[in-house]
Amino acid sequence: MKIRFLTAIMGILMGAAVSAQDISKYQYPHHVNISWETEPSTSQSVNWRTNELQKVSFVEYTEATASPFFEKDVKRIEAESETFEGGDDAVWNYHSANIIGLKPNTLYSYRVGNGNFWSEWAEFRTATGTNEPFTFLYYGDVQRFILSKGSRAIRQSIIHSPEAKFMLFGGDMVHRGGLNKENWNEFFQTGEWIYQNYPIIGTPGNHEHLIARSGENLSEHWGLNFRFPQNGPEGHKEETFYVDYNNIRVISLNLCRYKYPEDRDVILKWTEERLKEFEGDWVFITHHYAMDASARNRTPGIRFPDFKALYEKYEVPIILTGHEHLYARGRMDDKFPVYVVSVSGPWQNAIQFGNWIERAGTSLQLFQEIKVTPTELHYVSKTITGELYDEFTVTKDKKGKLSYEPGKNLPPESLVPPADFKDRYKKELVDSWESDLNTYLNKKK
Repeated sequence: MKIRFLTAIMGILMGAAVSAQDISKYQYPHHVNISWETEPSTSQSVNWRTNELQKVSFVEYTEATASPFFEKDVKRIEAESETFEGGDDAVWNYHSANIIGLKPNTLYSYRVGNGNFWSEWAEFRTATGTNEPFTFLYYGDVQRFILSKGSRAIRQSIIHSPEAKFMLFGGDMVHRGGLNKENWNEFFQTGEWIYQNYPIIGTPGNHEHLIARSGENLSEHWGLNFRFPQNGPEGHKEETFYVDYNNIRVISLNLCRYKYPEDRDVILKWTEERLKEFEGDWVFITHHYAMDASARNRTPGIRFPDFKALYEKYEVPIILTGHEHLYARGRMDDKFPVYVVSVSGPWQNAIQFGNWIERAGTSLQLFQEIKVTPTELHYVSKTITGELYDEFTVTKDKKGKLSYEPGKNLPPESLVPPADFKDRYKKELVDSWESDLNTYLNKKK
């Protein structure tokens, strides 16, 4: 046992991402986050990581109380645990549990761990299951320099919107999905207690795959770190799925697999079935790749024409995407959807001004507040300093007809290319920048 313990400690010490920290910390649960596998009003999934010595772990929970003397009411569930030896920094045990049978609109306290090694107690509130007004947060790519700068978007969003019910990530939460060092370790340190109290919904980006250009090899870390619904098509579980929260449906699509015809057909058919059957008030669809390539160094064009036609057929109000490392908002050939492309991290691209773009931005870290009522969606994009950047509303009348109203008196657009623009882009793209910018601005007059 002594040799085994020393081996585990040496394995952790060899990881640059943890060697500078107190090694005893890693006997305690970390990377703790909550999400949903099943109904948000009556359940909560919990996920966490421990070092390789903590092979068995539990979640304890109870209805929250202001009194600290609640131990007699605590219930315990043993987690499903998996040892992962293919990591780049150590051998870790990943644990998850789905707490079911909860009361709607109820605050619960919970902790995870075993023996002498437990997380702190944290809280979550189950959904009401009604059509009450609520807010959720949306983030584009965090991806690079996650802890040093990406953290600003995560932390400031909660400071500005503490009432949010969940956090929706549009992929590329990390840069190298198969690595902990400088990737998942930083992502979870960035959120820490926030992820313990605010549920996460995530859609896979190309960088959550082992090879960023491939859609077939989603990193094992995706399934290890999160526990999402298993309601997607066969072979796509926990990467293509939906969550029904109160009166909305959030559909997450892994369109990184779009290039494979069989996968594409399966996801398209499944998506239409989910749109056709839904009887609630609003549907949001998120996938990582934007519908149009809007970064200046990409070949422009519609990436998913069949999905675009599907969204228009069912009048999906808003499509939330990322990948381009800039901000863009607008509509294409129909009244709906409104397409949003956003970025939360510091890696920024110069813009290619597609004809559909009504508002653009770059050299900004942003987060989005989306406020939902039965008859209105109020979308607000904010900078990490809390300033309004973009805004629009979608309303629904008694007959179900949708109307779109862009915000008024918005601040000037941030259209300054990233600092390394001339170094990263081909000369012709740099030279044509001013002309393209002026064309875009003149079109809006």
